[in-house]
Amino acid sequence: MSRLAVAVAAAGTLLVGTAAPGGNGIEDEPAHVIAEKGRQSLLTARSLRWEGQTKDATGTYVVDFRVDARGNCVGTVAVVPKGGRMEIVKRGQDVWMKPDAAFMKAQVPGPAGQETAELLRGRWMHGRADDPSLREFSASCDVSHLQRAYLPVPFAADDVEKGTKALVKGVPAITVTGRSGAGRITLYVATEGKPHLLRIQGQVGGVRGEADFSEYGRPVPSRTPPPAESVDVSDLRQPGGAA
Repeated sequence: MSRLAVAVAAAGTLLVGTAAPGGNGIEDEPAHVIAEKGRQSLLTARSLRWEGQTKDATGTYVVDFRVDARGNCVGTVAVVPKGGRMEIVKRGQDVWMKPDAAFMKAQVPGPAGQETAELLRGRWMHGRADDPSLREFSASCDVSHLQRAYLPVPFAADDVEKGTKALVKGVPAITVTGRSGAGRITLYVATEGKPHLLRIQGQVGGVRGEADFSEYGRPVPSRTPPPAESVDVSDLRQPGGAA
């Protein structure tokens, strides 16, 4: 065998089992290993961006949140088809919410919704995260909520299947489908860089939805609304208030 042939054969041997340039090799793993690595990337995330939608009897909620493990959050939630949009800022246990008139009317039926929208006049409602008026939306504005809601338990090794390659917003991924808890879902796990979970699709907790995850490790913006543009939620409960 010539020296060239030996060199080519040796190079071929070295390349067997290695990832393509820029790849992380995750697509070569068994399906349950891919699923668990994707799951762990969400469970150990200190911060990330969550974009998704869930459907229930009242309609479709579309969210775009940047969240971290310290309880900080910045984002928006919209309701389809009723319309309306709300901005959310959460810093620790302080929460600010700014719903537009359509969102307020959709969430608070009758005259109360209209009255609250008029009282706010485009300002932020401010209160504590455990306030009953704010808890419903502020509770989901946290990394721990995602970790509990989407992937509470590992996939069973005998109940997960590897799918096809895909792109999630331009990022290469491999899909796996299986059961995690009561829901059967499909995960999209990045095949370049760290094997981050990029997308979840399927039935979770009786609600069908989809969520995209990105910007792992990026800090949540720290700016909060100024007092002059905020109304304490307790003031909306005073005589003449509507909350």
